[in-house]
Amino acid sequence: MGVKNSEARTGEVALIKTIRALDDGSFDTIGQRLETVWNTLSKHRGGSFHAAEEMLLRWLLKNMSGSATINDQVRRFPLSWNIMGAVFAWIPLFSLAKSLADRRFIAVLQQTLKDISTPQRQAAQGKKGDSDVEMKDATSDETTQKSRKRKRTTAAKFDLTSQQQVAGCLQTAEAVFEALRILLSRCDIKSTDGMPSNRMGAEHIKSLFSSSASDVMQMLVPVLSICNFAAESDELESSKEQSTWMSTFYTLWDLHLQGPEDASAVAVSLSGLGGHLLSKLTATPRHPSLIIDTTIQEQWARDLRRFLTRNMILPARAAFLNNRAQDIIQVATQMSSDFASTNYPVLFDLVTRAPRVLSEKATKKDYEEWIQAVFDGIMAALKGADASKSQPAVEAVLEMAADQQLPLSAESLRSVCKAYGLQGNKLNWKLHLSIAKLNPDVFLVTQEGQVLLDQALAHTFCTREKEADKFDKATEFLIHLVNGHARARDLQGFIKTWLTYLDKNEPSGFPWSSSQLANAVAKTAEQSITVGQLVDILNGVDEQKTKQKGVKMVILAAIANGLSLEAYIDAANMRTFEIVSKEKFEKKEKSVISTARWTVAEKAISRATVADAKSVWGSVHSDLKSTLKRSETYSPEAFAAFRCCAAAWVKLVDDEDAASLTSSFVDKLDKKDDTKGTSKANESSVSKSSYTTWILEGCPHLVSLLTKRQSVFPPTLINALTPSEKDESRTLDSVQALAQQILENQNIVGNEKVIGGLVDKTITLIETPKDSESLIVARGAIQLLLEVPMEALTRQQRESAMKRLVSQAKKVVDKPKHVDAQYWSLVLSLMTKLMSKPTFYEDMKFDDLETTGRCIRKIYKKSEEKGSTETILQEREYYRLLEALATSTIRQMCVANPEEREKAYIANALTVLKSECEEAYIAPRLVLLRVFISVAKENEKTKGEADSLDLLSTVKPIITSKKWRGKRLLPLLLALEATNVLEPKAVKKFSSAVDTLLKASNWLLEHGYQAGWEVRTFIAKYFREELGAPLKIATDAQPTADDSEEEGNDTEKPGSVAGAFEKLSVLEYVDVVVNSVDEDTKLGYLKELLLVESETSDASSRLLIVERLIQHISGTRPPVRDDPSQGQFDLAHAHTLLCSRLSHATASPAQFIQIAKIVHLLLDKKANCMIQWNVDSTLSAVSAIASDASSTTMLTTHPKTYESLCHLVEIVIKRHRKRLDGHFHILIPALQSLLRRLISSTSSTSTAPSLFSESTKEHHAKLLSRLLTLITEPTVASVSSSSRSNAAKDQEHHNHQHQQPLDSEKDKAKRYAGQHMYLVLMAYVKLQLEFVVPLVVRQQLETGMFSIVDITPAEGELRIMNDGMDPSGRVIFREMYKRWERFGKWSGV
Repeated sequence: MGVKNSEARTGEVALIKTIRALDDGSFDTIGQRLETVWNTLSKHRGGSFHAAEEMLLRWLLKNMSGSATINDQVRRFPLSWNIMGAVFAWIPLFSLAKSLADRRFIAVLQQTLKDISTPQRQAAQGKKGDSDVEMKDATSDETTQKSRKRKRTTAAKFDLTSQQQVAGCLQTAEAVFEALRILLSRCDIKSTDGMPSNRMGAEHIKSLFSSSASDVMQMLVPVLSICNFAAESDELESSKEQSTWMSTFYTLWDLHLQGPEDASAVAVSLSGLGGHLLSKLTATPRHPSLIIDTTIQEQWARDLRRFLTRNMILPARAAFLNNRAQDIIQVATQMSSDFASTNYPVLFDLVTRAPRVLSEKATKKDYEEWIQAVFDGIMAALKGADASKSQPAVEAVLEMAADQQLPLSAESLRSVCKAYGLQGNKLNWKLHLSIAKLNPDVFLVTQEGQVLLDQALAHTFCTREKEADKFDKATEFLIHLVNGHARARDLQGFIKTWLTYLDKNEPSGFPWSSSQLANAVAKTAEQSITVGQLVDILNGVDEQKTKQKGVKMVILAAIANGLSLEAYIDAANMRTFEIVSKEKFEKKEKSVISTARWTVAEKAISRATVADAKSVWGSVHSDLKSTLKRSETYSPEAFAAFRCCAAAWVKLVDDEDAASLTSSFVDKLDKKDDTKGTSKANESSVSKSSYTTWILEGCPHLVSLLTKRQSVFPPTLINALTPSEKDESRTLDSVQALAQQILENQNIVGNEKVIGGLVDKTITLIETPKDSESLIVARGAIQLLLEVPMEALTRQQRESAMKRLVSQAKKVVDKPKHVDAQYWSLVLSLMTKLMSKPTFYEDMKFDDLETTGRCIRKIYKKSEEKGSTETILQEREYYRLLEALATSTIRQMCVANPEEREKAYIANALTVLKSECEEAYIAPRLVLLRVFISVAKENEKTKGEADSLDLLSTVKPIITSKKWRGKRLLPLLLALEATNVLEPKAVKKFSSAVDTLLKASNWLLEHGYQAGWEVRTFIAKYFREELGAPLKIATDAQPTADDSEEEGNDTEKPGSVAGAFEKLSVLEYVDVVVNSVDEDTKLGYLKELLLVESETSDASSRLLIVERLIQHISGTRPPVRDDPSQGQFDLAHAHTLLCSRLSHATASPAQFIQIAKIVHLLLDKKANCMIQWNVDSTLSAVSAIASDASSTTMLTTHPKTYESLCHLVEIVIKRHRKRLDGHFHILIPALQSLLRRLISSTSSTSTAPSLFSESTKEHHAKLLSRLLTLITEPTVASVSSSSRSNAAKDQEHHNHQHQQPLDSEKDKAKRYAGQHMYLVLMAYVKLQLEFVVPLVVRQQLETGMFSIVDITPAEGELRIMNDGMDPSGRVIFREMYKRWERFGKWSGV
């Protein structure tokens, strides 16, 4: 202690000497002297006295004051502010306040910020001017601005010239802001913190900044200027301290003297500069990327947006809503005029996104008027402005309004369109699109609007090939007009306009003939017109005379595509074709006309009666034949003609012309490539996939007709279902999705011939892969067969497929070059599926299974990761598939009355299994041996063959070899599994291998492999006494020294093939351990798991074992009601320990849910073992967790955790309702905590949005509401027998049934609950004052809250509740009570 005091005194002395030396020497050496002070300060960490630091602060402020050059240099020197920041942290606040006030710190700060906010740029300008010496490949300023890399900061110099440059000003700014941050953070103390002198000093320092709004602007304006050029400058390296600059700016404003003119002051001084900076930070409307770091950029934008919204936008809105004053917003627009193109969009964005304030008593109409006033003010300010500024601003503002669908008036939009719609001879499509999206009535209602519409429509004659962007915008504009007409129920008006403009030019490539416009009309047709109007439209189109031939058909095709309701079809189907038939067919008619003609014909045929369909087909089939013959196969008109022809064949099944045309065209598709159709140059063309997709999805009955006519499944359609590397439209995923849709279509699957043809053709595609293309084809075929329902596969098809797969296996076992493990997994899965039904393919032998198993070994043998435990366990999964295949196959042959085929198969199996096996292929041999013996023993006729096989001699050397690392691990696992078919006495001979197996099990579990559980299960089954404490498993221990000496890979890493504590393996192990032990032993295991917990043990595995163990405990022992210190342990004690652990598991949501599940299990299934303490501790734990701040993150990010808490309370109410009598003082806080957590986590604010989806919010609210109704409306069972756990009590209840009504206990429970549940209702009312409760939550909670009002006495608890609420709460409750009287009150009906 003395040494430390001595060091502190030495440091103080050194610091005092250094500070006194500051006045020695000339002005030129001040920088060096300050560096010496800084070095001394960095070694000195403060002492009990602070005179030296105060002396240093006063010296700095003294030398910073004044207008001399040296004063300017000291102010600009970053080290001066670094030193000041250091002493700010050490000097007591009371003394610090006095020093700052005496030396006029605020004046120094204002002057410094003013100086560094205007850096000199002469050097940069001079460099630009020396273009004659600038190298051609030198980096330009523009390139530098676009780069996000920033220069590494160099050490600051005590030189005025360098300090006045951008880099020098930024270095000074960084030091100033950091010093301010330290000072202000020290002042941010609560009234109860620290000594009174510190609190007094903090208030004195705050008072230094407490000036008027106009005075504080002398600091805030320079701060914004500094941030403005810092955002674009690369002179300063990014640091995390920069992210606090804007929050420091905000704090300085918060400390000023607030007054009624604050909003005006912000508008005058900060709106222009702040808006310009915010436009850069948010790229509003558009701005190149900044140099500043993205995180800092987002933080600045968030803080600045919050500042401007809170201190300018919200006061301006309040003034407008109260007395229609617009002074503040007018000032803001005037001050932003210099940066109109960026600031006005930012201003409008701030206004439209400002949050609603509960205290504002304004209607929706008031807010709409406010937004309209701001919009009109911005447009008025832009009048007369330069077009380069006004045009981008107007476009950006309207785009924002359109995105948010703001209700701007048609008059103002019309005036904007009139002023800015035309740019010379060019139409401003961006502006027109925004207006049309906002309100199409701008162009549709008045005469002035019609003029604007005509002006826009005159520019719609553009083609995609020459003006793609203009074409897309014009098309979108027309679609908005369609939607506007549809909303006005005047689609007829648009169709007249459509026909007029179609008739002005040839309908070739213009937006008026685009498919997007036709689809928009089709989509809105039935929604916006009646049947009568539809007839009038058709009559009007028919009567209209046109100059251009066929333009009517474009409109008629759109109408035909939009009809789906029977009434509309009856009125218009044949009528549309009648009009089209009046248009004479020409061989050289335009593509869009021809496409429309055949579209109308297709719809007419498919929807008409057979007689009408014959009539239509008879009138068009010759023209259609000509179209199919002369048109390009992959053109829109050919596609439409084909659909018409196909529709005719489907409708008129016996028509040979339709059948011949359709069938021949499908064959033509298979022969002709579609490279032209898929080229980018011709986007209107169709591809082969368009045809096949339409056939398979749009007209599945055509597949049946084609298959019947051609006697095979159409090859063209098979190709569509065959993946290819060369065709991007036939990827493996897309083909699989298409196949899934086909197999879900009953028209295809239900037709035996069609599905049979598809399966037959698919089977022919199963070939041994020779390259990557053939591998993809074979994989696609196998996946398709796996999707086909088993009932659709005939025995012949199964045998054919198996023959191909077996033949493939024989080739793969020799040369597995192009086959991977994933493909062979599909092969094994398909084999297993095929053999699940009787399947006897040609030359079927047991050798085939041996070959298939050897293929697995061959494929993994060539793996790059061979020998790793992860790869070995992956291979193990494939042997499980082999096991399933072998079981199905052998079971077919081991029959009661075998024939020659079965006998030959069994003989071949015995020959193979008795033969010698190479060590490399021992794994598949073990699988086949075990399966054959187990299946053969099922049948008395083949039991002898099973006994003739010597499995013991095969597995014994593997198990007792004491080698299990590397490639020996897989045979060991399979050998242990094979022992299941041996007699227990035979397995006991392996006792010498137990130590090795324990070591292998521990190593596997330590490294995260579930196979360790399988090894341990084997030991527990046959050598349980060797395990000691079998359920005490530490899985995180490090490998022992002995492990490293084992052969194999010493650098083994944990695997991720399957979780080490995969549920089934763990549960199987626990079952084996506890099956043969008594109740006391099980309780001992449970006590050991819950009490003796090692820090290195894995909680997930332990909890899983605990859950399974509790399920095995019958709970016959009565719960201990005496002192638990006597040593007895039961399920009640286990419940207490788990509740305690639940409260400490909030850091791990998965473990929390797991523990809650176990507690729920105890309360539900072991209710007779629970005591009153368990019920109370459960409710207390729920209350503590739901209200604890440390669990907030878990409950707001993992929905299942909240649900777990609700389920715990629910099971207490259901199963232990009687125990709640007299304990509602514990239940009520639990419900209140759950209610608060629900509302706080589901409500959203502008700064903290809710993380839950609407469905999750609704579900949580429904759960809580259910808890309330369980209490207020209890079931008879819960109140009459929840605590009756034995037969005697049940009998007693039965005897008294006739002495009292069944609902007497229920009424008593409701009356008792009514004395307490009003407290939950009060909490709900108060929470509505704190949070904005989402609508879905409020709707779900009302059921529960209304049920509380139902049982609460009006003269008692409701009066108490009314007295306990403030006026705001009474208003909310009054509205809720009115809704209860209208909707929730039981009327007795």
